[in-house]
Amino acid sequence: MRVEPDGTVLVTTPRFTPQKTIARFVEEHQDWITAEKNRHQNKPRPITQDEVMVFGKKYTKTLRYSSQVPVGVKIVGDELILNPTENKSSWGRSENNLLKNYLKHTAERYILPRTAQFGEKMAITYGAITLREQKTRWGSCSSRGNLNFNWRLVHYPPEIIDYVIIHELAHRQHMNHSKQFWHLVAEHDPAYRVHRGFLKRQGMSLG
Repeated sequence: MRVEPDGTVLVTTPRFTPQKTIARFVEEHQDWITAEKNRHQNKPRPITQDEVMVFGKKYTKTLRYSSQVPVGVKIVGDELILNPTENKSSWGRSENNLLKNYLKHTAERYILPRTAQFGEKMAITYGAITLREQKTRWGSCSSRGNLNFNWRLVHYPPEIIDYVIIHELAHRQHMNHSKQFWHLVAEHDPAYRVHRGFLKRQGMSLG
């Protein structure tokens, strides 16, 4: 049995299963069905091409050309406004590159000082910090103590980014996922299981 996003309940059974048996099975699982329907209703609306997520909040992407102000990106209210190099009605490669650079710079301005704060709090030192766009990792820690973060973390809420930072700093003491490692992570992020589950659902891992 499964519940579709639109609330439809689908039951797969062997051929010739009596309707009464199916109805009874559905009736016995009403609590589960209700919970699944609520889960679908509470799921965030997917991001469209006209939207962008920054620190967990959705913004509408808007082109607003003006020759009176510098070319660039800024957030005003619920809009992420880009002033392009020329008057345009739609986003192109150059506009997307400007947005990408803005997001990467925004991620850098958060992750670097935040890593320094957590490093001091955890009494952990580290080497260089690099921000990359990776397809399989949110972060990693090398044997030399260098930290790598995926700048696309900027799309997620600060508590998710903080968990990744804490996770990688903890590897400076434990280059594994032992009980000691998770104890250290939990000490600085008590809700790490929730944050870990969030990232797992995104389909990428942590080093």
